[in-house]
Amino acid sequence: MMSSDSTIRSLKSGEATSLRVGMLVGTVSTAGGGVSEAVRSLSLAIRRIPGVSVEIFSLEDSRSDGGDFDDLPVHRVPIRGPAAFGYAPELVPVLLSRDLDILHVHGLWMYLSVAARRWARATGKTYVVSPHGMLDPWALENSASKKRFARLLYEDAHLRGAACLHALSAAEEEAIVAAGISTPVTILPNGVDLPSVPVGKPPWRTSMPPGSRVLLFLGRVTPKKRVLELIQAFDTAGAADRNWHLVIVGPVEAAYQKQLDAALEAAVCSERIHLVGPAYGDERGRVYAAAEAFILPSLSEGLPMAALEAFAFGLPALLSPQCNLPESFSAGAAMETGTDQETIAESLLHFFSMRIDHRLLMSQRARRLVAEKFDWNRIGFEMVALYRRLVRQPDEL
Repeated sequence: MMSSDSTIRSLKSGEATSLRVGMLVGTVSTAGGGVSEAVRSLSLAIRRIPGVSVEIFSLEDSRSDGGDFDDLPVHRVPIRGPAAFGYAPELVPVLLSRDLDILHVHGLWMYLSVAARRWARATGKTYVVSPHGMLDPWALENSASKKRFARLLYEDAHLRGAACLHALSAAEEEAIVAAGISTPVTILPNGVDLPSVPVGKPPWRTSMPPGSRVLLFLGRVTPKKRVLELIQAFDTAGAADRNWHLVIVGPVEAAYQKQLDAALEAAVCSERIHLVGPAYGDERGRVYAAAEAFILPSLSEGLPMAALEAFAFGLPALLSPQCNLPESFSAGAAMETGTDQETIAESLLHFFSMRIDHRLLMSQRARRLVAEKFDWNRIGFEMVALYRRLVRQPDEL
């Protein structure tokens, strides 16, 4: 559900009363991938709206840095026991101490879900939940028995107790309904900030021969993203145009590394396949600017930030339907790829054989798509309008 233009105009003019928003997320670390990046960008967007303040509440995470949240208050609460659940006994008291008007929970299957309900019961206020694709069929089938137990123990109660669920796409709304959740759902996508031109090139780009073109994968390197199949497919299709290089940017899941190493060792064109590790901050922008195309053959996504960022840099993309960006296909900014080696290879062969002017047209359409549909400023106003409606009347949806 989208807010009216009149509501947005009142927000822009600062006519609305003050609003204190709490963002609750498992980690603000850059290792948290798309969810932490979405929380950061959404928080900065809504903080720009007159009368709105934002605070971030997260669990302590030693995996990486704390991300760039500008001057937003970020409260990191220590955990006890397994990091996967994130039991943090101090979290509810910290939330209660901040006099929030509404809480926005990002992600499922952690102590955050329990804490949100306890905060709501103690304050009589309401909360919103963004599952970020964690109720999609593939996600529910992964560690299925543990998630069934979590649903019985606390997660279904958490979802039922929300004023509404925030889906990133129509496909995610369908997955929520299919999972048996009857809480009202509002659809609002992730966004992206239009980039400035980054300075400099990544080291891996400067070492490539003149005339090289880069097909970029950027994200957490996990089986869900089908990176092994992508490497094998590129090894098949890459012979069609030896100017193309596959560059894989992101942290590698430890258990996955041996499979990738074996695939690289067996690859005929291994010298044109590069695993370069993660990129954060300004380096991330330099990575996109150094590429000619983007690929994400994922089995499951909420709405991938990396794909939106690639579009903002004008990269034509190859995406699986599970990336939940059908508008990118209809706009001509992306072409569809599969999730198995054979279909990925077929789409690569088709893409590599495209005329340069066709790829340039896809590039122009990618930038236009982001500007028209995925601008964070517009999305921030829409989200704040939703918050205000729920604060006034939680049962209004």
